[in-house]
Amino acid sequence: MRNLEVRIKPTAAGAEDLEVVPGEIPRLTNGGMLCRARWLAVDPFTCIPSGTAPRLSTGPRPGDVVPALGVCEVLESRNDVFTVGQQVVLDCGMRELCVSDGRHACALHPGQSPASTALGLLGPPGMGAYFGLLALAGLRAGETVLVSSAANVAGAMAGQVARIKGARAIGIGGSREKCDWAVRHARFSGCIDRNTENLGSRLRQLAPQGFDIYFDNSGGEVLEAVLAGHHLAPGGRIVLNSVRQDDPAELLRRAAYAPNEVSLLRLRVVEYQHRRGEFLKDAIAWYGADRLACREDVVEGLENAPAHLLKAMRGENFGRPLIRLGS
Repeated sequence: MRNLEVRIKPTAAGAEDLEVVPGEIPRLTNGGMLCRARWLAVDPFTCIPSGTAPRLSTGPRPGDVVPALGVCEVLESRNDVFTVGQQVVLDCGMRELCVSDGRHACALHPGQSPASTALGLLGPPGMGAYFGLLALAGLRAGETVLVSSAANVAGAMAGQVARIKGARAIGIGGSREKCDWAVRHARFSGCIDRNTENLGSRLRQLAPQGFDIYFDNSGGEVLEAVLAGHHLAPGGRIVLNSVRQDDPAELLRRAAYAPNEVSLLRLRVVEYQHRRGEFLKDAIAWYGADRLACREDVVEGLENAPAHLLKAMRGENFGRPLIRLGS
């Protein structure tokens, strides 16, 4: 039995300093369970070493295993809840084997099929979009929603939830191919290629009265452009779903918005974990009825993980970046 791990090199100077190394076989204790990863999510900003990138103040340290959410199979169990052969979703790190006490693990729902969807559309990114729009922003039918990074999993889910609930969704994407996918498959009403189109002009053209909700997946220049151009309607809400440490309140002040004209809402998915069943009931039904589309960018094996991580950090992935592990 082996346990390969993806670690940040002890001498790391940047995000590219990753290595695949043999790890110890974890030891099982009372109350624990030994799990083998079958799918691992690639979340690019979680694997940037702390202090090596501007705007990011927290993260793993040199020598740490890269953080990752995974779908895992229980190999051995001394746990009262999870049994051998069961599939669970948990923070396992980017490794083949891990031990968990089960406290933050969730059983894979039968409707999360294929299992990879539990890390994407039917997992935390999709749940964040669902509650970010419906619970946090209070989406109403007839409203117009703007979504940045519209082809990533959270962006695609946000646009599709908006459409299903009777709202109109406009996306912003990083390429013509991604915008075309968002319109044809995720069925956005329109999508702006920010690299080839004039963002401000297209936003005014598509929503001359302004957007009621902006679901922000990107932060940075896109967020600044939306605010500086006053593309939010009075009473508009901004759902902040970016890990970047921008100060939207300062951007609002510089753009001379009136007090309380626009609401800033920080999305924290963990705050909705107790409502996971509510999300799954809706999302699984929509997915089964072909009302939700998703795209995955998959590589096989941990040996290919560092290159896949770097690709995602550069924004070159198209779809939810995932690693599939064989038996």
